[in-house]
Amino acid sequence: MTLLCLTGLQGQPTQKGYRIKVKTTMPCEKVFLYGYDGSQRLCMDSARMKKGSALFKSKADIPCGVYTLSSQSGGRPVDIILNHDNKIAVTINGQTVSIEGSEESQLLNQFQALPGREWPQQSQEMAQSMPQSFVGKYIMANYGVSIDNVTTTLEKMLALCEVTDFTEPRLLHSPVRTLLWADKPIRDEEITSTEEILDYLNTLLHRPMSPIIQNHLIDKLFQALDVHNPDYDPALIYLYDKFDKSWIEEGREGRYKRKIDNLRKIVPGAQIPELISHDKDGKAHSTNEIKNKYTVLWFWDPDCDHCQEMTPVLHKMYQEHADAWDFEVFAVEVNDDHDRWVAFSDQHHLWDWTNLSTSMGDQNLDFIEYFDIMTTPVVFLIDNSKEHTIIARQITLDELEHFFEKNQEKK
Repeated sequence: MTLLCLTGLQGQPTQKGYRIKVKTTMPCEKVFLYGYDGSQRLCMDSARMKKGSALFKSKADIPCGVYTLSSQSGGRPVDIILNHDNKIAVTINGQTVSIEGSEESQLLNQFQALPGREWPQQSQEMAQSMPQSFVGKYIMANYGVSIDNVTTTLEKMLALCEVTDFTEPRLLHSPVRTLLWADKPIRDEEITSTEEILDYLNTLLHRPMSPIIQNHLIDKLFQALDVHNPDYDPALIYLYDKFDKSWIEEGREGRYKRKIDNLRKIVPGAQIPELISHDKDGKAHSTNEIKNKYTVLWFWDPDCDHCQEMTPVLHKMYQEHADAWDFEVFAVEVNDDHDRWVAFSDQHHLWDWTNLSTSMGDQNLDFIEYFDIMTTPVVFLIDNSKEHTIIARQITLDELEHFFEKNQEKK
């Protein structure tokens, strides 16, 4: 019974159908055939065991690559290579496996039977002796380097990249660690800078690579980085700008373009337009009126727990250091809750900075849309001496304080 067939992509080697006979001495009612589509493991076929044997049979074109046979009994899965070898026989006797009809599958099975400590060295030797063989490329990508002592995800990915032949499109339909990890290529707790992410992307994606593998990786990286994290926004723009758009699913081109166009307006280095909002007396105030070197844009909501905690902290920083650090706060309440805004401002004496609310009149821009305000508070640091250029977005108040202290030291 065919559950699912993988679809070969353009440029992906395929074979016409398959016939896989499985024999086993282990008690089992059903055997499954798993295929791989980049980071996805898919059950594409199943067969019932009758008198110790089962038969997988299909006439459909399927991508060449590595597939896995797995039983309900929980025995050791068996990897086989479909690479224009249509008829394969697999016999499983406990931990012993024999394969007929595919020399590459036989070689892979023999390799996997070796002690794990020997895999890296044996992979290197195989790569040297048969550099153009698909089984050699697969074994090298999956077993050619040990990452047990590598600490960060970035370092692991780069180590795996060094042993992976990305020009081999058949790896896209194989359980290769490098491709599987593309779902989570970067972990937030490991980020030290936006530059580190960009260096990683540049190192990964500019090596020789099959177009379909490159498209797969770019798509997976974009999805993984599209999480409303300001540190990732320049990386999204990089992926969109540096490569052709063939990785974008048909019909989504417009949505991706709008997203990137919006991000360009709010990443560090972009210049903000004039912003106008109104104070409690209905008087309009503009960011262009601010004469200080820096402006801290503070979009907040008095109903937000984080805003309730952080706004007084920012205000204390403003009262103690605004003159020495030469900055003004342009605070805009974006909830339209006039009474709550006034009450909170009265309670914490916020009227000595530029304290505005969207409830007091129509601002000249839709701040929520323009600045991609998904949650509050949202903070931007603006350098007014450089034509209102964004220095940082969504930095913490500790980071803001550190910036101003460091800037004072340079004077």
